[in-house]
Amino acid sequence: MELQALLEKAEPILRQAGELVRSIPHPAVYSKEGHANFVTEADMASQQFLMEHLSPLLPEARFFAEEQEENKMAPGFNWVIDPIDGTTNFIRGYQPSAISVGLVKDGQGVMGLVLDLGTGELFTAVRGGGAFCNGNPLQGAQAPLENAVIVFGTAPYYRELADATFAAAKELFLCCGDLRRSGSAALDLCHVAAGQCDGFFEARLSPWDYAAASVILREAGCPLDTLPGQAFSYEKPQAILAGSPAVYPALREIVGRCLG
Repeated sequence: MELQALLEKAEPILRQAGELVRSIPHPAVYSKEGHANFVTEADMASQQFLMEHLSPLLPEARFFAEEQEENKMAPGFNWVIDPIDGTTNFIRGYQPSAISVGLVKDGQGVMGLVLDLGTGELFTAVRGGGAFCNGNPLQGAQAPLENAVIVFGTAPYYRELADATFAAAKELFLCCGDLRRSGSAALDLCHVAAGQCDGFFEARLSPWDYAAASVILREAGCPLDTLPGQAFSYEKPQAILAGSPAVYPALREIVGRCLG
């Protein structure tokens, strides 16, 4: 199936998954390995729904999903799923949370869909086809670094990365407009693509956190990569840096030096 046609069939599936998640306002919560690392029955219901309904669209595709016990990127197509990105926010009723579905083919991101569970905004892109939010085209902002809003992540289960993360945040704070921290990397990255903020970094993200948004960002004209000197991959956790063309070089230099 042609990618644009596939995207059009996947969009209502994400919206239906969002309705399913919102229908479970007080889900049971379970702890996973690591400090403050949670999963809820809503995560599990969302993931099961997505896998069941995406599978017929592309029968040859495999699944690489957060709440799946074993994940290995297979040759060909792989759906990369985060059933709820920002689970802690979702548990607490704090708005930024999303469903993120990316499609990777032979190591290359080719499609991304991110549904904001609070606003209902659906960010989408296919490789070579541009990036959109609810059908409206996206393009990164042009603000210079001194006026830029930078968002960043601090996964609580990687406490060993705290010093380097906050060193980078402090240095950026002293030369940019301001900093933000939302708790949903997928939405942060989409907001960079939409020009609502200008840069993003996190010291370690799993592929399901950035697979969909990476396609959306790049189609909006914004670079995304891992640390300088390292190879970007959809197969393992890694640092993620992204930004508008105006901000990305300085972001990459500062964060690369602090985290490298």
